[in-house]
Amino acid sequence: MDFYYIDEEYIRFLQQYEKEKRGVTKIPNIRYTNRNKFAFGVVMQVNGMNYYVPVSSFDKKQEANILIRVPGDEKEVKGTLRFNYMFPVPDECIERLIIKEIKDEKYRSLLNKEYQFCVDNAEHIQKKAKKIYEMVTSNRKQVLTDNSCAFRILEAGYQEYIKKHM
Repeated sequence: MDFYYIDEEYIRFLQQYEKEKRGVTKIPNIRYTNRNKFAFGVVMQVNGMNYYVPVSSFDKKQEANILIRVPGDEKEVKGTLRFNYMFPVPDECIERLIIKEIKDEKYRSLLNKEYQFCVDNAEHIQKKAKKIYEMVTSNRKQVLTDNSCAFRILEAGYQEYIKKHM
């Protein structure tokens, strides 16, 4: 498990694919003004597809996320893992984020803390990923399903992308 950048072309493809099939996409944009968002994974595997969960600066507790906490820090909650927005990604479309190469010392320190939290909580993270996936794919809660990626549609999009590009 590690932090990864996801290929922007693949993200745009999945966003368009989900929008065409569902009328809306819940795949998050990955472009910030000064850097790209990144994801944590592999959080689970479905039919040979690796799922990655976006790491967000969003800091409110919700059913479909895990707060990234660093006890003792002035601002304890550093962000969240947003499981309702996780998606499958082919190995060819990821690039490992190498924290020690980050020039901005403050940002590098934050990434190290977030990463350590994820490593320390890997089992809980994987259980949460499976739980949210199951809840959404079985439509157990309509409000959760409506505010989540359409995982099965994205899995079909993943397969189509591989056929076209790999």
